[in-house]
Amino acid sequence: MKEMIFRKFQGTALLGAVFLLLLPAIAGALVPFRACCLLASEGSPTGSNENNQSKVLVVMMFDQHCTLWCGRVRPLMKELAEEFGQKVLIDEVDASRGKEKEAEEKCKQLGILGYFKDIESVPVVLLFDGKRKLLKELNGPKSKEFYRSAIEKAVK
Repeated sequence: MKEMIFRKFQGTALLGAVFLLLLPAIAGALVPFRACCLLASEGSPTGSNENNQSKVLVVMMFDQHCTLWCGRVRPLMKELAEEFGQKVLIDEVDASRGKEKEAEEKCKQLGILGYFKDIESVPVVLLFDGKRKLLKELNGPKSKEFYRSAIEKAVK
């Protein structure tokens, strides 16, 4: 009888440990989209420059708590920013709670204020033409090749 109780406890403990390991990923996937804050990537210019207003703009929206899916897309966007260089403006938007004012100001500078309020989930990559018309909305994580292809089509 003692051995049976011990085995049940071990199974419960193991299940609890697995749940605790998965909790951050589950919570990150379920965090509701509340607000956006565009944070310029390291070394990337903001949209205030007139030359940048004519470039294709790629904006990746993420949440700090979305470590699983957003954590896959953010490094890809940084790599693509290096690859495309000055041809395309690539930035990221922090959609975490408490960033509403910063988000509105930055999105206004980039000319996309009307779009960011409609985003319901993260990660999402938005592609805009030089006049800030939305060309494509890519929801969820994709491969680097998929993003590269979409950006190349937008540049043409």
